[in-house]
Amino acid sequence: MAMDTSYSAKSSSTEELRLRNYKSQVEARHEIDMRELEQKNAEDVQRLQENYVQQEAQLKNAYEVQISTEAEALDEKLQQTRIGNEERVGAEKKAGDDELLKVKTAQQQKIEEYRKNSEIQLEQLHKQTQTQEAILHEKQRKLAKKEREVTTHEQSASG
Repeated sequence: MAMDTSYSAKSSSTEELRLRNYKSQVEARHEIDMRELEQKNAEDVQRLQENYVQQEAQLKNAYEVQISTEAEALDEKLQQTRIGNEERVGAEKKAGDDELLKVKTAQQQKIEEYRKNSEIQLEQLHKQTQTQEAILHEKQRKLAKKEREVTTHEQSASG
C-alpha cells in the first residue's frame, strides 16, 4: 500500500509538472505570437508610411516645372496642375490614412482574439489542473481510509 501511495504521489507530481510545463509552453508560445504580431504590425505601418512619403515625393518631383519665357500661360497651367495634384495627394493621403487605420484596427482585433483565446486556454488548463488535483486528493483520501481499515483489521486480528 505504501508503494501505491508513493507511486500515486509521484504520478500526481509528474502529472502536475507536465501540466505546468504545458502551461509554460502555451504562455511562451502566446508571448512569441503577440510579439510577432506587434512586430508585423509595426513593419506594415512603417512600410505604409515610407510608401506614402515616397509617393508624395515622386508626385512633387513629377510635377515641378521650370517656368520659361512664356510664364503667364505656363504659370496658369502650372497652378491648375498643382491644385489638382494637391487634391489628389490629399485624397491619396486620406485613403492611405484610412487604410492604415483599417490595418491597425484589424491587427488590434487579431491581437485581442489571440489574447482571448490564450486566456480561455489558460483557464481550461487551470480547470484541468484543479480537476486532476481533486481526483488525486480523493484517491489519496480513499487510499488512506483503506490503510486505516487494514491497520485496524490487523490490530483486531492480532489482539
